[in-house]
Amino acid sequence: MRVLLTRGHRNAGLWLTRWLGAAGHEVTVADSRALAFGLTSRHAHAFEWLPEPTVPDYADRLLALVRRLRPDVLIAGSDAAAASPRREELARETAVLMPHADAYRALLDKPTAYELCARFEIGHPRVLGTDLQSVMRHLPVYRNGSPLAVIKPRRDVGGGEGVLFLTKREELEDAWQGRSEAFGPLMATEYVKGPVDAQCAVQLLFDQNSELIEFFVLQKLRQWPPGSGITVAARSVRDLSLIPPLVPLFQHLRWQGPVEVELKRDAERGDWQVLEINPRFSGTLALSLMAGVDLPASVVAASLGESRPRAIEPYYPGDLHYWNPFPWTRGVLRDLRRRDSFRQGLRELSMPLLRRPVGNPYSIADPSALIGKVGFQVTEALRRRFPPRGRG
Repeated sequence: MRVLLTRGHRNAGLWLTRWLGAAGHEVTVADSRALAFGLTSRHAHAFEWLPEPTVPDYADRLLALVRRLRPDVLIAGSDAAAASPRREELARETAVLMPHADAYRALLDKPTAYELCARFEIGHPRVLGTDLQSVMRHLPVYRNGSPLAVIKPRRDVGGGEGVLFLTKREELEDAWQGRSEAFGPLMATEYVKGPVDAQCAVQLLFDQNSELIEFFVLQKLRQWPPGSGITVAARSVRDLSLIPPLVPLFQHLRWQGPVEVELKRDAERGDWQVLEINPRFSGTLALSLMAGVDLPASVVAASLGESRPRAIEPYYPGDLHYWNPFPWTRGVLRDLRRRDSFRQGLRELSMPLLRRPVGNPYSIADPSALIGKVGFQVTEALRRRFPPRGRG
């Protein structure tokens, strides 16, 4: 099977490439990010360059690439929202599992996503406002040591980028102005109390009829940056009670393909609150794969119209562990430097040896991707550290 995979040089994309290539598919990787030295995964058949999904004609570029390569299946990564306006044309050229653009618009705009949650009686943080004046009116005066509010971009930019935990009321105006200049329209919500391990991420996959065909739940153990960043340590759990309340929302949207829902149990009320809905493959995809939840194979089959609903019953093991080693190491080193978290950091030093976590995208078994990705990361770090000087 000839598969075109977009955003294939991101962490989730590398895992998809390896999994599909090892299964015998001919995988062509497309991305705006070329790995160093022209390298790519040994499981990739070829690499094609595509621009960033933010460029206005991205969907046109992708459609032209599909018409040139004629893949049997297109699997879109985090660019699926940008490609969705041309969904009907893409579906005439190849098999693809992708919802309509209006479904993406509903989920990518956080206030709209929370409104949908309220309609289906799914818990979520109270929205304090989407403009400065509204937030100032609804901002609590005191939260007993917790942040007064969480300010975030209305549209997710990934990795917790742009999220601010507001602790002082007098800092609101400056914080709002600075964040809006950097990230565009904002919103503010109440802060949901609880530690990082009070959070779970639910990975779901829906077929062409918006029937649930795969699911997986993990518990977060560590994030980087702390509080709002990416998941860098987690474990598989079988708390499947989180799944049924979510399904009607996605069936209402006629959702097709992968989606991840991040929830947190409120330490005060005890109920689960939806923090984020990410309409894409999760960066923690490796953990579900190692647990036996074969999302790549299911996506290929469902794209071709070959799927059946899966009963919401336990079928994968719990207590398997995940890590992303580089940001995990930064988090542990941060704990070791702080008196209040030194013991926790010391305990976690043994995790890679005792838990045998999966998820490392820098795999020795895939040396070309390892060298190319490390080279790319070093180059990017140097560019950030020493930005090129402008010419007079």
